[in-house]
Parts: sequence; structure tokens; C-alpha cells
Amino acid sequence: MATKAELEAELLDLRRKLAERSSQQEEAREDEDVEALPDKDKAETPSNQMDWDKEVSEIMAELHDLPHKQQLLIALGAFAIGFLAGRAR
Repeated sequence: MATKAELEAELLDLRRKLAERSSQQEEAREDEDVEALPDKDKAETPSNQMDWDKEVSEIMAELHDLPHKQQLLIALGAFAIGFLAGRAR
């Protein structure tokens, strides 16, 4: 069985890794924002299609993770929809 000190040390290590990971993701997003946007006059190219697919997959991943990150928001939303549906009669 692990001691309290060992668990706290592991928790601190995990928090540090999470902070590093978050900062790396923010830097990656900033780098993506800096890139020039393609001209609207140009025809849709495969690279534009790949960018679109990447954005759609990122949105889908965020929607998939939403119930795990925002549990209270999902519960309140479900309650509100149920309440409104019940009051509609």
C-alpha cells in the first residue's frame, strides 16, 4: 500500500505533466493561428480538404470529451430540456 507522501508526490508529478501538456497544446494552437489563411478565390485543394477534415475531427473530439469535462453542464441541460418538454403539453 502506498503512503500518503508517495501519493502526494505522484499527484504533484501528474499535475506538472498536465501543466506541461496544456502549455504545449496552447503553443501548438498559437502556431496554427499564425499561419496564413488560404485565399478564398482559389479552388478547394486537397490540402484545404485535409485542413477541413482536421478541424472537423477536432470538433468531434471536443464534443466526445464534453460529457467527461462538463458533467454538471450536461446534467443541467438535460434537466432543462426535460422540463421544457414536460411544460409543452
